[in-house]
Amino acid sequence: MQHRLIWFRDDLRIADNAALAAALEGADDSVQCSAVFLTADREWAQFGYGANRLYFTEQALRSLAQSLADLGIRFRVVRCDHFADQVRWIQDYCSQNQVDALYFNHEYQINERRRDHAVKTALEPDVKVLEFHDRILLPPGSVLTGDGRYYSVFSPFKRRWLSVYGESASGPFRTPSPVGPPESIAQWSPLCESPESSADGLAMSESNAWLALEEFVQNRLTQYEASRNSPAVAGTSRLSPYLARGLLSPRQCIQAAEQAMGRSIQEFSSDAFSWINELIWREFYHHLLVGFPRLSKNKAFKPETEALVWRNDPDEIHAWQSGMTGIPIVDAGMRELAATGWMHNRVRMIVAQFLTKNLLVDWRVGEAHFMRYLWDADLAANNGGWQWSASTGTDAAPYFRVFNPVSQGEAHDPETTYITKWIPELASLPVKKRHTPWLSGGVSGYPAPLVDLKSTRARAIAAFKELSR
Repeated sequence: MQHRLIWFRDDLRIADNAALAAALEGADDSVQCSAVFLTADREWAQFGYGANRLYFTEQALRSLAQSLADLGIRFRVVRCDHFADQVRWIQDYCSQNQVDALYFNHEYQINERRRDHAVKTALEPDVKVLEFHDRILLPPGSVLTGDGRYYSVFSPFKRRWLSVYGESASGPFRTPSPVGPPESIAQWSPLCESPESSADGLAMSESNAWLALEEFVQNRLTQYEASRNSPAVAGTSRLSPYLARGLLSPRQCIQAAEQAMGRSIQEFSSDAFSWINELIWREFYHHLLVGFPRLSKNKAFKPETEALVWRNDPDEIHAWQSGMTGIPIVDAGMRELAATGWMHNRVRMIVAQFLTKNLLVDWRVGEAHFMRYLWDADLAANNGGWQWSASTGTDAAPYFRVFNPVSQGEAHDPETTYITKWIPELASLPVKKRHTPWLSGGVSGYPAPLVDLKSTRARAIAAFKELSR
């Protein structure tokens, strides 16, 4: 009898899972299938994975365990400390259980890629190792410049990506059928007992994540471009946590959008394509992890910016983390993050630019704080967004273009619905004065601005100019 082992990572679903589909292909009474999820507790702690991410993973694993049991696949969750422990466990399990083939989907961070290479080296040729690209639509290395390099600017990457995708797009894999009688549901010690933030409204199962996707493409996809920058309305998809942990695949997202629109993404109107554009940004950031390994090593994409002299004032960092900078749109975003494990994308850019430019704090401080709280915590997107805001990354905002958080708040939250929700202290002020409460003498319990926006903007520009001297 053949024994096939499926190794789950951030792909916690049974529908449209490349490795799972391949492992179950042709499975009959002569094939035994088992599955495993391995933690790397100490490595994850070192990477800054917070309670929210771990709790979300835990709940998704509970859902996956039920689904796999229904399919007749024996599943277990094994607690390991380090990636090296994962390698040893896989090697020992395959040896002791006569495993013929190991199936898994690629991860693109450098440590994970080194681990996977170590697994392959340890197992082959005795155990066949089958690897699949599942996390993104087009694998790294498939979208390259004319001279074979990875793109470092998004717009040409997108043009090439659309061309390659149009030639090689494939639909989702079928949802697998049972391969045996139902198994008992796996039991394990929880990765995390409780989150730091409220999980209200967050789908914790594959089926509910799919319902969230369907609701978005049916009801809000065509309004995405018009409403995506307004934090007071439900204008974004809020699907990034499910993509980050793999409860949804990008293939499912594309298919659902195309079915809702009745056409291919190449024929989408600009309002609907705006969301597809965000999926391509996600692809771009994952490709960069492979093309530029230093991004996985806590390094700036632009090496010259490593010489930047950051201020890193601990009191100012604490005020930013606590939502007490005195700049309403910044504080609303930081309070939303702590309370919900989520922050609107436009507000993410605003708070990131305020930290890195107005406070001149190293982007890695902000990246780590987001990694601690975000349900959708993901190295590729988190690093990409922070380095964009800090002007240290690929395709980054030019250093001399610094968001003014007040004008950003006025433009994107003109009725102050968002900031008043998270800073109720401001409700006593007239709407037109809530973005600048200090100009009205301030509000009891809410601080004056931590810094002067004009002078700190000039300070940041001067600091970046020093790098070219």
